[in-house]
Amino acid sequence: MTFALSVLTLFGFYALLAFGLGLIFGQLNVVNLAYGGFAVVGAYAVYLLDGLPFAVGVLVAVLVGGLIAAVTEWLVLRDLYERGFLATLLAMWGVGILLQQGAQAKFGATAKSVRAPVDGELVIFGTQYPTYRLLAAGVSLAVVAACLLVVYRTRLGLRLRAAIENREMASLLGIPPRLMISGTFVFGSVLGVLGGALQAPLLGLTPNLGVTFLAPAFFAVLIGRLGSLSGPVFGAFVVALLSAGLQTSFSNTVSTVLFYVALIVLIGIWPQGLDLRRPTWMTLKARRLPSPSGGS
Repeated sequence: MTFALSVLTLFGFYALLAFGLGLIFGQLNVVNLAYGGFAVVGAYAVYLLDGLPFAVGVLVAVLVGGLIAAVTEWLVLRDLYERGFLATLLAMWGVGILLQQGAQAKFGATAKSVRAPVDGELVIFGTQYPTYRLLAAGVSLAVVAACLLVVYRTRLGLRLRAAIENREMASLLGIPPRLMISGTFVFGSVLGVLGGALQAPLLGLTPNLGVTFLAPAFFAVLIGRLGSLSGPVFGAFVVALLSAGLQTSFSNTVSTVLFYVALIVLIGIWPQGLDLRRPTWMTLKARRLPSPSGGS
């Protein structure tokens, strides 16, 4: 039972980060290498407001992170979308370094801690587990579920997907693509800020923590297929299952090394990401048909 709860808590955290990163990466074609830095912003904002109610600290962290994301999109990315993948990647790499160095200049390299808003443990099927870990996972998964519901079941989500799919057509239909694109980047970054804020009581805060946040989320996006909004959530589950399984069998150092090796192997075997959808009869039939240029 402890293993299942560990998978659940990791899944909640990774799903929140992966959905936000995937929203930016898959839909805007921007590799947000500053994403871990945004998560660190959320964590340190909660640390600075540790004397206030935890919910207030999380709210302030989200607002501050959203403001930083909006300024970043306006000043850095706005004129780079049309310049291609590499330009935006390098720009966000620079923003990530700036956020990391800013955190180190302000807080130093010594690890900081944040008090959990809820103490104690819950007994679930005879297994004791920290209450706050379950609470953080529940909040994270609830946010992800709400995001998926908005994207696939509301008019706003339809307008968002239309603006990203074809900006010119969306503009002709009265949808402001510029606003949708900016909003996508800001909202995706805010999810990273929220993830960092929720995880702050569970981790020792250092400026380099962003790499720890970014790598599993990035792998989850790759495993869950690029361009898919629900795929990163599935990828997060795979990453959480793998991480929890290794942590129960090996030491922390060995499990970390094996974790990244296994993820690299997975990406090497399935570079397009895992796809659990069953092929239709027409798909199978098409696969059996010879190509027009093949044959005799």
